[in-house]
Amino acid sequence: MNAARAPIATAVLALSRVELRFPKWEVDLDLVLRGAVKAVVILALAWVARWALRRLARRMVARVAAGEPATASARVQRATTLAQILTHVGMVVIFIAAGLLFLDIFINIGPLLAGAGVLGLALSLGGQAVMKDIVTGFLIVLEDQYAVGERVRIGDVEGTVHQLTLRVTVLRAEDGTLHYLANGSISAIANRSRGLAARAAGATAPEERRAPARPA
Repeated sequence: MNAARAPIATAVLALSRVELRFPKWEVDLDLVLRGAVKAVVILALAWVARWALRRLARRMVARVAAGEPATASARVQRATTLAQILTHVGMVVIFIAAGLLFLDIFINIGPLLAGAGVLGLALSLGGQAVMKDIVTGFLIVLEDQYAVGERVRIGDVEGTVHQLTLRVTVLRAEDGTLHYLANGSISAIANRSRGLAARAAGATAPEERRAPARPA
């Protein structure tokens, strides 16, 4: 019986020795309270910033919709697209800022920011083409150069705009082929759905012929 209890006693003794090697933890209630207050304030500010950003986006769309009714649909579509882009970018900025402030409660984020700066520099050097595409796509939407459903000619490619994102423009040719064009590579645009080209196309369109009425 004593032989069976010997390994258990040895294990308990070893655990007690291991526990004694660690220093005793002392809880600073004042520090914990200040950290909790900072965390609550950070979360509250992030929520207020998110609410204000979404309210600003809705007001922008509503103000654009209150203009001339004849062109309200196109203007609302463009304003909605811009509002979504600004909301997404703003949410990313709010999330990153709140996360860094929250981490600053527990650790020193100075070295982390330095490492993030080096990583951001490396990513910016490697993703210049992607950033160029995104900036150009944003300007295309902002300036309303063309929209989905319009017939355009971009370089040597002509077709109907099938999809428009910040990254690429997708054109559908007459034979059904989809052409994916990076927005950063677009240098010249001919919009055949607006201006004199659209009027000329409407004037030269064949008129529908009605069948002559049969005499009673």
